[in-house]
Amino acid sequence: MDKVYFCILLLSCVLVACERTNSVYPLDTPALLQMYRLSRAWFFQTYGRNEQRSYSGKTGRVQEEIPSNVPFPCNVTGGRSAKVPDSVNRLRPGDIDVIAGMGDSLTAGHGLFARDLLESRIENRGASGAIGGERTWRTYLTLPNILKEFNPNLIGYALGDSQTIEPKSQLNVAEIGAISKDMPFMSKHLVDKMKNDSRIDINRHWKMISLLFGSNDFCTNICTDPPLSSVERHRTDLVEALRILRDNLPRTFVTVNVSPHLKILVDANKERFSLKCYLLSNLQCPCLFGTQYKNRREEYYDLISRWQEVEEEVVAYPEFHKNDFTVVALPTLKRIQLPLAEDGLADPSYLSSDCFHVSQKTNALYANGLWNNLLEPVGNKTNHTYPIYERFLCPTEDRPFFMTRENSPNNNEFRTSQKKNN
Repeated sequence: MDKVYFCILLLSCVLVACERTNSVYPLDTPALLQMYRLSRAWFFQTYGRNEQRSYSGKTGRVQEEIPSNVPFPCNVTGGRSAKVPDSVNRLRPGDIDVIAGMGDSLTAGHGLFARDLLESRIENRGASGAIGGERTWRTYLTLPNILKEFNPNLIGYALGDSQTIEPKSQLNVAEIGAISKDMPFMSKHLVDKMKNDSRIDINRHWKMISLLFGSNDFCTNICTDPPLSSVERHRTDLVEALRILRDNLPRTFVTVNVSPHLKILVDANKERFSLKCYLLSNLQCPCLFGTQYKNRREEYYDLISRWQEVEEEVVAYPEFHKNDFTVVALPTLKRIQLPLAEDGLADPSYLSSDCFHVSQKTNALYANGLWNNLLEPVGNKTNHTYPIYERFLCPTEDRPFFMTRENSPNNNEFRTSQKKNN
């Protein structure tokens, strides 16, 4: 088995070390792309598909299951409108009929249950915090599993272990390695999938779509592109993607899940050093972990912060706020910190076995934060996570709707502030 690990690591090193030419990557060549797809399929068949999760608890990377005698935290009565609302500003949780997700490895559920490096290549989409719907909230806290309590007929969420091209992925079109420039294509692909899905009434069903991009840009592009160019390209990519969704999908609530600041991963690996984590982190994220860029790390941290700001600025553009379409920034990952272990250092159980991607437990934190953000007013949404269920908001009689730019208290003050910042 050690030889297998070594071969995989060596092959990965070769691919990452290959120089780019005119923005062309090694996997852009047909032969290597085909090899990559075949290797992924082999990994899934050989080491994946273990959906019993009988082993997962031993790794400590999985949330504790909630007993059947413990009720759901919220009263779901009245959680779905008696009549389908016409306005996106009057959406209750149960009014969402279709859920979908776009993004990179975080949305794809990369290695959530992995016990070793091989299993870290498996995409556990069914437990992805933003778009997984495997089992229920008691086992895996995800946004779809929360919404299913309000609308059991919700569709679109991913199930089990799957790749994008497989039926179980459903409307989770995320791809590991995806970067900002992939957003427009992914938006078109998602629109096509929805329009070709016989279960979906495009004009009648309310749809929720989440977007999360950035980590791969931070890890592989930020150190090779001119300063700020990646950030401004991201603005262009995001605007184009949102326009595609707006122009093709009526009755849609889009969430831009603000990218996490990867300084937490650098700090976590620095505090709890291991040779395995050092090598894997340098391999997967050379811009932030590579020693050749160490002196520019603070500059890259500032660029990541600027990336986050750009996402919030684009979301505030008036063109993305109509009666049947809106975009809201959910910043729960913006200032995320890994929980601490008993020794006072970052708890490694919140990371996957490759020391870089996150575990199911972190996805549960993420889902809890997304849910809270949806119920918090625009301009006053929490930009960090809490321990699972420590703070779990519920709709109230005064605030039964998901909060948008238009229905948030003091929204006029917020819009004025955004204009000044722009």
